[in-house]
Amino acid sequence: MLISIIIPALNEEKLITEVLKHTLKLPGHYEVIVVDGGSLDKTLEIVQKFKNINVLQSKKGRAVQMNYGAGHAKGDVFLFLHADTFLPKTFYNDVLALMQNPKVIGGSFRLKMDDSHPIFKFYRWCSQFSLEFFTYGDHGMFFKAENFQNINGYKNIDFMEDVEIQKRIRKHGLFKKLKSSVQTSNRRFAKKGVIKQLVIDTLLVFFFKIGISARRLKRFYPDN
Repeated sequence: MLISIIIPALNEEKLITEVLKHTLKLPGHYEVIVVDGGSLDKTLEIVQKFKNINVLQSKKGRAVQMNYGAGHAKGDVFLFLHADTFLPKTFYNDVLALMQNPKVIGGSFRLKMDDSHPIFKFYRWCSQFSLEFFTYGDHGMFFKAENFQNINGYKNIDFMEDVEIQKRIRKHGLFKKLKSSVQTSNRRFAKKGVIKQLVIDTLLVFFFKIGISARRLKRFYPDN
């Protein structure tokens, strides 16, 4: 089974090198695709120096970038990874084992933060549950390529594409959580404070679910 690891990037020069070095050392049969959305820093220059990475350029927008990467992917499974997130060493075998079940169409990892704040322990505990409210793009979501293509991928919206796609794809099969975890940056929480950012995130998901458009909500959630 070939896994296509698709990484949308925008102004990620501070973290992209470390993430790519880590990813390329992992065991397994996979390809890495980075889709730059018009970075104004050195992100594209940095990524282009790596061998064995398919570097693409598209219009800005995480959903747009991920769909563009998927359109060039050759894998049986599409794994969408944020540019500040590290996969576990066992990621390939974990995904492979899960996908042996024909009823499973996708899933995600659990999440841990590179921060020891007590609230993140609770955050990690919540991430074990395979529910829309506890599953987001920074968890490293993955889908069988066929199922992803059948629903036409991510909806081209400014924000909440990770929540929206689950509403559609979960209707076609099982979406499961792995026991292993990805580790992601705490940068959003560092800017505004852990509690404040967590409240903002919760409210944004709530407002999206009751019908407020992603375009209106995006201004409360910067790209980095």
